[in-house]
Amino acid sequence: MSNAVTYFQFCQELDLPIFVKIDSDQFSPKMVDFLIQQQFDQLDLDENKFEELIKGRSNVRVLKINEVSPLVSRQIEVSRESDYYGPESVTPNKDYRIYRYKSLAMIIYSFRAKEWEMGCYQDFAEDSNYEHAYRSVIGRFLSWALAPHGIVGFWGVPVDNGAVLLRQNESKGEVIYLDITRQKLITVEGIKRIGPKFKILKLDSTLRNKNLVMKPEEFLSVLTHHTSYLDYEGLSVPVRQVIRSIAKNIEGLVHPQESFRPRTNLSL
Repeated sequence: MSNAVTYFQFCQELDLPIFVKIDSDQFSPKMVDFLIQQQFDQLDLDENKFEELIKGRSNVRVLKINEVSPLVSRQIEVSRESDYYGPESVTPNKDYRIYRYKSLAMIIYSFRAKEWEMGCYQDFAEDSNYEHAYRSVIGRFLSWALAPHGIVGFWGVPVDNGAVLLRQNESKGEVIYLDITRQKLITVEGIKRIGPKFKILKLDSTLRNKNLVMKPEEFLSVLTHHTSYLDYEGLSVPVRQVIRSIAKNIEGLVHPQESFRPRTNLSL
């Protein structure tokens, strides 16, 4: 990296030790705008001050984003059998994992390491037609990084007094993060309070004019199906524990799809 390193912290207000650093010379200003939209706060720090900031903190994750080398580019572009199931994959290695979003980006990470590396092209975050993919890549990183802090991500969008779970393509890569301990919902719109009337909805195209309360087993299954946490071994123990806690402490409703209006009051 050059001297143009810029640091970002995810939801600085919550003091979460989740960071991104980029070389500003490698990317356009749209990369910075994109990270800010994803709730990363830009930090006015040099390397020494940044190291002091993260010193002694547990479960620190720093994602270093660089332009891909020709070798990594070939790995991102190559066709694989797993591509049949979608553009994303996680491949295990002896000491680390490799996440790939075909033709877009690659992340090398280890849960034993504080610094992870992401390689992507210079135009990452520039093409609005691929916004869902950009969101998905950063959403995967955050889902892994936040899990040790008891925060789990789900594909979906916020609404007044709640959130709606969606499929990844339906949410256009948008992820909501539930912090059940702090009673916070982290969204692209900012941090919202999980109040006493907060509910989580699943849409149903066959339902009309009413909400149905999900049974605990159904709600647990729905949450598990919609989580943005991805791993070849399945959900980690901390993620499963948080999902069980959410299913136990928050009401899950089935809501008519025909009356769904994103980011409006659904009269919950």
